[in-house]
Amino acid sequence: MSGSRRRCLSRTGLVVLAVGVGGYVLADGSGTPVTLATKRAHGSSPATSSTPTTSAPARRLASRTVLAAASGESSSPARPADVFHAPAIAAYLDTRQSVDLTAAVYDADTGTTSLYRPGVVEEEASIMKLDILSTLLAQSQSPGQALTADQMALCQPMIEESDNDDAQDLWDALGGARAVAAYDERVGLGGTSPDAAGYWGLSTTTAADQVLLLERIAYPNALLNAASQAYAMSLLTNVDPNQAWGVSAGVPAGVTVAVKNGWLPLDQGGWQVNSLGIVQGDGRDYTIAVLTDEGTTEQQGIDAIEGLSALVWQELAPSATAS
Repeated sequence: MSGSRRRCLSRTGLVVLAVGVGGYVLADGSGTPVTLATKRAHGSSPATSSTPTTSAPARRLASRTVLAAASGESSSPARPADVFHAPAIAAYLDTRQSVDLTAAVYDADTGTTSLYRPGVVEEEASIMKLDILSTLLAQSQSPGQALTADQMALCQPMIEESDNDDAQDLWDALGGARAVAAYDERVGLGGTSPDAAGYWGLSTTTAADQVLLLERIAYPNALLNAASQAYAMSLLTNVDPNQAWGVSAGVPAGVTVAVKNGWLPLDQGGWQVNSLGIVQGDGRDYTIAVLTDEGTTEQQGIDAIEGLSALVWQELAPSATAS
């Protein structure tokens, strides 16, 4: 993966080192990794599904059906109710036990969200940049607070090149963790915690929350207007080709894929590798988030994400008899 290593900032005796352009790893002055206080809820089995809500028209977010993997929901051969319950995907996940993985998919055509290991919390790395962008866009919609040319000059490399310095500047300017947390509360991201100490790459989240965040960019809602959504999509669909891996895997040319990835080495060993995306075209319309950690290598995390994402694309194929 391309990207230079840069020292970005130092606070309260901790040195923050940027690894590539994807995320941070903490070390004290001696270079010893700092252990994170947050503990992940690595459950061995998914929770049961929630009670389905009344079905909603495609692309409406007011009501939704939420399913959990292995919930016992039936699956159509053409389009499964719970994508993680589809046999090919369930079998694939069984082969990826060496990578701690959690995922969520919102299918706009059915109004269904599927969750795999929904209680698991992961570090964000550079996917936090999507939350920074979303918070900034929401702020810019207030009267007299339009997005400035200087802000746009920071947003573009933050998303398209995953530039850490520009993300830091925007994080500080918009109000840091408090401002991002306020936006997240409006979205309903109950499992996301922006890092209060200012190390935004060490914020924590869930796959389900990241799908909700993506939905506010992909579909009409009360938080981001059409102009803000179009601007975000223009950035997310033009990321550096070297950073367009992950949830884009298996999607053919001509389909819209908006993607943001994050990656960083973990202090306990292994890598955090995350991928978010909006996929629209060829009979599919969905948002997807896959978060992994503890893979032996960065590439192992990428491979796990791409294998799952390609199967999700296949499983969400429209029925041949659909009108």
